[in-house]
Amino acid sequence: MQTDEYLQMDRCSQRGAAVLDCEPLSDGYGAQICGLDFTGTVSEPVRKALRQVLMDYQVLLFRRQFLDEDQQIRFAELFGSCRAMWQNPNYAAVNPKVHYLSNVDRNGVASGSHPDPDSTFWHSDGSWSRHPPRATVLNALSVPETNGDTQFVNLYQVHEGLDQVSKARFAGLQAEHHLELSRAARYRRLPWQWSRPGPCRESLRAQLRWWRRVLRQRRREGPVYHPLIRPHPDTGRLTLFIGDHAWRIARTPWPRGIRLMQQINTMEFRPETVYTHKWQSGDLLIWDNSSLLHRVLPYDLEEQVRIMRRCVVLR
Repeated sequence: MQTDEYLQMDRCSQRGAAVLDCEPLSDGYGAQICGLDFTGTVSEPVRKALRQVLMDYQVLLFRRQFLDEDQQIRFAELFGSCRAMWQNPNYAAVNPKVHYLSNVDRNGVASGSHPDPDSTFWHSDGSWSRHPPRATVLNALSVPETNGDTQFVNLYQVHEGLDQVSKARFAGLQAEHHLELSRAARYRRLPWQWSRPGPCRESLRAQLRWWRRVLRQRRREGPVYHPLIRPHPDTGRLTLFIGDHAWRIARTPWPRGIRLMQQINTMEFRPETVYTHKWQSGDLLIWDNSSLLHRVLPYDLEEQVRIMRRCVVLR
């Protein structure tokens, strides 16, 4: 690929990097990058520029990128290494580093089932890990005629918009992030949240087995804490690092810590902090997980098909 085909003056450049053609997606953040084709190889100056513009704009859009699995991985690995992914039993990938978010069943028709219902809540991918991933990549293979958009919220702007009382309140606080416990807290499946008079005996035994397994794993691996006000690992700018996987405030009794975290996670975001991406087939989107939350909006699961190929970039 020849870099001089798309060299244009823009703030995206850095020393030793190409200058990319960037068109803002919103007033606050996000950019569409024009003139690149990721079915081929990418030069080192372009790779450097792409890594820089991801930090500058936080979410990058490339239109009409009809990639196969290996091409998507090559694109993602411009930003770092990719990890193996869980697989959709109805739509399994050949390359283990990608997986498909699809509501299509084994017969190729809309199933009515959401491939990841928890993705409808604001979250940062992999925040439950000790070293959260750098970025997420989605390639849109099939999109609904209406709805099914993805929304982002800018955690830099959320932090900057806090009043001084809230900043002082959150300073020094840490949240525990855990995939299973966060979902259990949301759906009121923790032991002290079980309904009265309680589940049937078999259900109770199953819940107790789950509870013991999760606690053993948590003791073995150690809890994962992240500060509420967290410097970005690359830019150093402060973010309010919250989201659905943050399930309790640390160093407080669990019920109270859960309530506090849920209050923070359900705060209303100012409209200017939110970008809504309306998908087109062939869209290739990459975003910075350390400075953004995201969620998918509802769509007709029984009548419309939505197929996204996803991979996650590690640090």
